[in-house]
Amino acid sequence: MSARTYYTTAVNPEEIMQWFSALHQITHSTLKANNELLWPYSLPPHVEDPNQVQPAQLDNQKEFQYRQYLMGKYGKNVQLISGIHFNFQINPLLLEEKIKNYSANPILTTNGLYLELMRKYLYYRWVLTFMLGATPFSSEDYSTTIYGQPDKLPMRSIRQSRYGYQNSPDVKVSYNDFHSLVNSVEENVQMGKLMLEKELYQDVRLRGQKSYRDLLNKGTDYLELRNFDLNPWTPYGMTLSDMYFIKVWLIALLVHDQEITDEDILASNTRQRLTAESHPLDPLIQPSLFDGFKKTLIQVAECLDQNHSTEQSVTSIVSEKISILANPSKSLSGQIVQLYPDFSSLSSSLVKIAKDQQALSLKAPYQLHGFEFLELSTQDLIKQAMTMGVGVSLVDPEDQILKLEFNQHIEFVKNANMTSKDSLISYFIMDNKLATKKILDEHNLRTPRGQVFSSRKKAMAAYPHYSNQAFVIKPKNTNYGLGITLFKEGASLEVYQQAVSEAFQHDKTILIEEYIEGTEIRFYVQDGKVLAACERQSAHVMGDGKHTIQELIDLENKNPLRGIKHIAPLTYLELGPIERLTLKEQNLSGDSIPMKDQRVLLRNNSNVSSGGIAIDRTQSVHPDYLEIAQSAAKSLETFICGVDIIIKNSALPIKDSSDYAILEANYNPMMSLHLFPAQGQAQPLSRFLIEALFPEYPAKPS
Repeated sequence: MSARTYYTTAVNPEEIMQWFSALHQITHSTLKANNELLWPYSLPPHVEDPNQVQPAQLDNQKEFQYRQYLMGKYGKNVQLISGIHFNFQINPLLLEEKIKNYSANPILTTNGLYLELMRKYLYYRWVLTFMLGATPFSSEDYSTTIYGQPDKLPMRSIRQSRYGYQNSPDVKVSYNDFHSLVNSVEENVQMGKLMLEKELYQDVRLRGQKSYRDLLNKGTDYLELRNFDLNPWTPYGMTLSDMYFIKVWLIALLVHDQEITDEDILASNTRQRLTAESHPLDPLIQPSLFDGFKKTLIQVAECLDQNHSTEQSVTSIVSEKISILANPSKSLSGQIVQLYPDFSSLSSSLVKIAKDQQALSLKAPYQLHGFEFLELSTQDLIKQAMTMGVGVSLVDPEDQILKLEFNQHIEFVKNANMTSKDSLISYFIMDNKLATKKILDEHNLRTPRGQVFSSRKKAMAAYPHYSNQAFVIKPKNTNYGLGITLFKEGASLEVYQQAVSEAFQHDKTILIEEYIEGTEIRFYVQDGKVLAACERQSAHVMGDGKHTIQELIDLENKNPLRGIKHIAPLTYLELGPIERLTLKEQNLSGDSIPMKDQRVLLRNNSNVSSGGIAIDRTQSVHPDYLEIAQSAAKSLETFICGVDIIIKNSALPIKDSSDYAILEANYNPMMSLHLFPAQGQAQPLSRFLIEALFPEYPAKPS
């Protein structure tokens, strides 16, 4: 099946690459499921059955009919041409300053500036085509309705030649002034040469309004440059350095002093056509016409490097591009024709490139490529929003704050599930384990018995009571399992003291509670309903009779699913103070060599954030425990929370209160437990959240 994909990106070049990476990952995931590839070349491959090429299936009947008209007028092959559209807006603050100083009519001044930039761009675009044109070959069946098949191959850019997406030669446009431009476009429509204004296929368009007449009355917002072929060797069709180069090129055009007439534009159109249809290794046509602007281009690049901090030296980028003019073999088309003699050999290579690019995009599928610096749950929420067509932007990456928007409805989300639906007091309550315990007890929901201590001295005085029984020491205020130590068979005075000290490092008040035997299940509750449940197993390694525990930890940390907390599905295993305490309870140390298949606990608590793993139990846990988790969330008046319950047998109904105990409730529960369980079915919590935040979102077919 042949189809085209459309991407809309950010503005900054680095951000463009970031979003491109994510968009391509999502696209490749969908294509892979259908055994399809993303074609990396601007011209289509050989199409076995032309009947497969159909107009875009649009709900708007007029738009659908317009696509049918285009297919008939220009040909099916032309509808499969793809490329890069580069939008450029003059800095609004700079524009405002210029208007304030020089004109009483802001719309007139704005339109004049953009039209002048448009004329200069058209005048010099033949040089860009020489450097960046990348379609020297086409398939044997490729042709256009108006111009037929390319008359000679290879050529520098078939896409930008007459054999690309070009209007018939009787379509004429004046660039003399803004009124002339608007009138000439409207005349082409009135005379039937164009069905609609948007059928005018210029290499550069004035954008921002629905019609050219509206541009005249309301002003131009930006330019859309449409003459860039896909670079087949880069995953996103254009390199970061080329984006910088085009940006500098446009800034240089703005400051370059030159009057461009309609006659100049006509001559430039001829230069553009001859360049596009020339052999890729032919020299640049009329190079002397570029000399004056070349000086401006270099000066602007040097000025930008001196006065602005950028990721790359734009002077070196510009110098590298200019060097292509003396060596056509370094141009994109020049490189292609030196490697491939015809479309058949190129096509075979393009298939391999497409497969390699897809494989690259599908690496680390749990991450959202380009956004690996964010928490895993935040990455998944962005990915789901993009997939669903919900607008998403980063408000503050460091604090994981996102802005979601659908049909002008805006919601802010922090850490993937902290939203306006929850009250701030619910976070304070869940952060305070004593407050949580009291509220749950008041609602007849069982919690472990225990004591509260505000001093090390009093906590140490309680040691005799706990020395020979199972117990837990934890800070009063904690999340993600920080500062918690479990003892299943009592503890020595030394180990007890270390655990007390660890807890007091996280809070001035600690809790010591009974340890209840059973399986710990994390319930993810949203809007009063359990959406996911998983069993958490403590951090551990399995002995092989050969390696020490430290070596086993190092080996396990090579697992590609393990990484920094909240960035990968599994957290790196550690051998810190808590792990050494846990090993000491088992009469082991980091240098011990456990027997083959011996399970060695590194921590007693089962938090994935400290190295544990998650096993999905959403479908297998008994409904009684779902009700307990939902009741706990309701009593805490929270929209989203994670409820940790220790259960004797999660498959059986509750007989009495001794069958379970609620250990704690957490705001901002770790979604990645359920999104990427080590075993079992993943639960689409990001989609559930978006649907809850935007109830007006159209239901997806099941």
